[in-house]
Amino acid sequence: MNVATTQVGGLLHRDHMATVETLEGLELLLRKNRKPPAFDPTLTAWLADLAARLRREVAEHFDFEETRLFPLFLAVGQTGIVEILGQEHQTILPLAQQVAALAEAATASGRFEPAGWDAFRALGGELIEREMFHIQKEEMGLLAGIAALLDPDQDRRLAEAFAALRG
Repeated sequence: MNVATTQVGGLLHRDHMATVETLEGLELLLRKNRKPPAFDPTLTAWLADLAARLRREVAEHFDFEETRLFPLFLAVGQTGIVEILGQEHQTILPLAQQVAALAEAATASGRFEPAGWDAFRALGGELIEREMFHIQKEEMGLLAGIAALLDPDQDRRLAEAFAALRG
């Protein structure tokens, strides 16, 4: 089984690509605006969506990996990948939550205060860097490892469990 043929690998890959798209949008916003951007309905909606995605998707995705996939790797002695990705989750999740909180605060008030914008830019930039590198590792290591570990029935059950998280 390769990444392209595992159901759960395909779902995780699609999740990664959606996160990359979100992070690219964040990067564009940060690059275009050294000063706090003027709010309009489009920016307000985008920031609300960013916050929701970061709060829900990153946490759910990481939890799924930690509770459903990491044990499979540990069972066959693959502790290195679990340790590396787990440590990255512990760093990335709080960053994502902080960026989400800043986006929510700005959306609620209808603007970024200068200090809030500076924090959003700094934390957002760090989140982009860490999460993009993390996704690359998962695409190259975790998804390939999943393909080597799973039989078709395990793959189906994990794909169903992941799909259920996404509604």
